[in-house]
Amino acid sequence: MKVSNKVLVEIPVSDLEIGMYVSKLDCPWEDTSFIYQGFFLYDNQDIQELQSLCKTVFVQAEKEVWDEKQKITLSTGKERVRTVTQEKVTYINKVPAYRELEKAGATYNEAKQLISNIFTTVKLGKSFNVAEVKSVVTDIVGSILRNPNALQWLALIKNKDEYTAEHCLRVCIFSVSLGRELGMLESELIDLGISGFLHDVGKTRVPDEVLNKPGRFTAEEYEVMKSHSTHGKNILISQSGLPPIAVDVAYTHHERIDGGGYPRKLSGHKISNFARIVCIVDAYDAMTSVRVYKTAMSSLESLRIIFEEKGIHFDPELAELFIKLIGVYPTGHIAELTSGEVGIIIKSNNEHRLKPKILRIIDCQNRRSKETIIDLTTDPVDAKGNVIRLKTVHPNGAFGIDIKPYLKKGLRLSESEDE
Repeated sequence: MKVSNKVLVEIPVSDLEIGMYVSKLDCPWEDTSFIYQGFFLYDNQDIQELQSLCKTVFVQAEKEVWDEKQKITLSTGKERVRTVTQEKVTYINKVPAYRELEKAGATYNEAKQLISNIFTTVKLGKSFNVAEVKSVVTDIVGSILRNPNALQWLALIKNKDEYTAEHCLRVCIFSVSLGRELGMLESELIDLGISGFLHDVGKTRVPDEVLNKPGRFTAEEYEVMKSHSTHGKNILISQSGLPPIAVDVAYTHHERIDGGGYPRKLSGHKISNFARIVCIVDAYDAMTSVRVYKTAMSSLESLRIIFEEKGIHFDPELAELFIKLIGVYPTGHIAELTSGEVGIIIKSNNEHRLKPKILRIIDCQNRRSKETIIDLTTDPVDAKGNVIRLKTVHPNGAFGIDIKPYLKKGLRLSESEDE
């Protein structure tokens, strides 16, 4: 019989491998660019950064004791992570994002109109056109494979009056983007996109007075809200031509890894990989969106919650990869600097994750000024000689800034170094 328990093993950074989970460093965490303490190594870039900072690190391992032979072995668990990444498809951006923007915009608008029509149709008790769903999701996947940044920037333009439709579309976009990072086949990405696109269709069976209630739910109202998962399964199972996984995701995207979710209290491997992905993206978008009953959380705070809930609510490896996908300071968000200047984050720096590149819109005297680039990696200083840092990040609309007019310019500037 085998007994396993987790231990920390100190190893030199030269021995690091993709898939290991780093729990401690030999230098202060706050002196590094890693915002979260404890993370998986997903690529050589992470390893190289640690090698430039540390001499040794502590990795999480499984201590396995075999009773029959009294033999103790240590496993870093890297094989478990490699099962996610092995034999994956490696995608490269085929076009600059600003050149993809026009196609992405047309696809985004078509998809938003379609999901709105589907919700109206289903509310009337009618079936929707599955072929149209497959067509628009195929276009979304095509855009993301050419360059995911265009649709991701468009998804930042949120309208609180169109939350349900836009939410489903954003969950589709970011689920497919995460699937792209995982190296899924294009056919798998289309099935994943359809699953994200239709995951909340069961909410058409929830009364508006519950769905849009501005205050806390009563126990009875919460049970009504939770029923949308079962309604979603029943609605989609009656539609011919949908991938079966879309039915599963509608039914299980509120399950939790620890078994504390609903409606069936599934746990661990009983929850499909697609449902785990949609669960994370669904939660992130809900937290970062304005609703009738709450203000939007910042992206950083939302990612921190996902980080803290990994292994409890969310799949730990997928949560780590999603956090990396979004980034500590995501492009397209509004940045407030310690100098008082405000602008749009146009490029994240992988080597210095806390020092993105900013397109300044508002100067330190709170005036709209000529747009200029502020590169925080150069450690610029303010009028008093203090190094300018990023103070906090806000969603689109903060300080009266609408990113829409800056989309093409922002995307062009963000990728100008890569062309």
